[in-house]
Amino acid sequence: MSEEHREQDHSMQLVSRYEQMREKNESYYFDVEQFEEIVEFYFDDNKYAKALQVIEYAYTLFPENFTLMLREAQILTGLGHLTKALTRLKVLEKIDANEEVLLTLASIYSQQREHKTAIQLLKKALALGTREYQDEIYLEIALEYENMERFDKAQEILAEAILLNPENEILLYEFAYCLDIGDKAAEAVEFFARFTEHHPYNFSAWYNLANAYQKLGQLEEALEAYDFCIAIQEDFTPAYYNKAHTLFKMDRFQEAVQVFEETYTFEQPQSPVYCHIGECFEKMNELDKALFYYRKSISLDENNADAFLGMGITLDLMEKTVDGLSYIEKAIQLEPENPDYQVFQMEFLKKLERFAEAEAIGESCIVLFPDNEDIWLDYSDVFAQQGDIQKAMDIIITGWQNCPQSNDIGYRKVAYLMMSGKTAEAEELMLRLHATNPEGLKELEDYYPEIRTNLLFVEISGPKT
Repeated sequence: MSEEHREQDHSMQLVSRYEQMREKNESYYFDVEQFEEIVEFYFDDNKYAKALQVIEYAYTLFPENFTLMLREAQILTGLGHLTKALTRLKVLEKIDANEEVLLTLASIYSQQREHKTAIQLLKKALALGTREYQDEIYLEIALEYENMERFDKAQEILAEAILLNPENEILLYEFAYCLDIGDKAAEAVEFFARFTEHHPYNFSAWYNLANAYQKLGQLEEALEAYDFCIAIQEDFTPAYYNKAHTLFKMDRFQEAVQVFEETYTFEQPQSPVYCHIGECFEKMNELDKALFYYRKSISLDENNADAFLGMGITLDLMEKTVDGLSYIEKAIQLEPENPDYQVFQMEFLKKLERFAEAEAIGESCIVLFPDNEDIWLDYSDVFAQQGDIQKAMDIIITGWQNCPQSNDIGYRKVAYLMMSGKTAEAEELMLRLHATNPEGLKELEDYYPEIRTNLLFVEISGPKT
């Protein structure tokens, strides 16, 4: 029997003896170390009420035992009785401000959102702590800075901790999170690329490097980094999922499906996996397969709104728009705050020429989601499709005021100006938009194919390949 099993067996014997004593209402002798062991057993098993009963009984024999008092404070903290725990800990702090007391105090102040006080206590603990656990205290300090939204400071603390223990995966993930929040993907690539040079078998570093590459749009580099991660840690499924998403972004849908299916070896597929596979088949126009996987996704999770959306889109592609609309409406019921679903609902209603309903939805959505450019584009198009270009123009102008950085809205205004016969004004705006966002010409052409006859459009869009 291993040492760990022997200790566990010993603890269970003690607990059994203690419970027998309580059941028979007798009095057995336990020394303080045995009481501590029984408390620890219940504490580790999240049986806080029983642990407190043991402490209460133990106090009759050892009324001022430091460890029992500390455990009581920790249990009270776990139960959310912070004021009572704090009172107990302040007494203990005067007796012996050791590492465990300071860390428990810091936890309470953190829960009370007194993050500066928590940091001060954690730094005191850091000064007392052994090198073996310093990286964990650094992590707690970093998390307090994150709670204060001081991500640069958290990043600085985490960098120190990583130097102490480069194998601590949590530190690496938190460091990557801080960089991501700060929109520092390039810095993340630089850090993790350098890190993997010195620690080439650290799979979490390769994973974070791949994520940073993906955010920068360097998809081939991301794939390579995910492959290194998988080669080192074959059963690390997040790398497979993100690799599949990268392939999806590259329009390599069949490969994405294969990567998703590779995860079946390591864990039972969940609803989101089937939903993503369904979307891959949808993009490949294998619509029956898409429906099959969306249905599998819904069978596992009836609240997966994305799967209902996918069903709706696929049915629409199969020219079953009325059927598809019911699935879009179900997605909206599940996630009423998701503006993307409302956009699809308007699209479907326009397709069915149910313009009054589409108008009502658009009018509601511009109040709920005024900074969503797609809402303004679709809402204005409801009127454009009915030939009311002036109304469409009024809406798109208001939309641009709410989304001033939207080039798509700007190009839509070009289309409406052209439709209104205001060619000179349309061309002036098109030139302005082209100077900063030439890619938007494709969106303009898709929406208003008649623009191809405009000489200026032909000139600035360049030769077709």
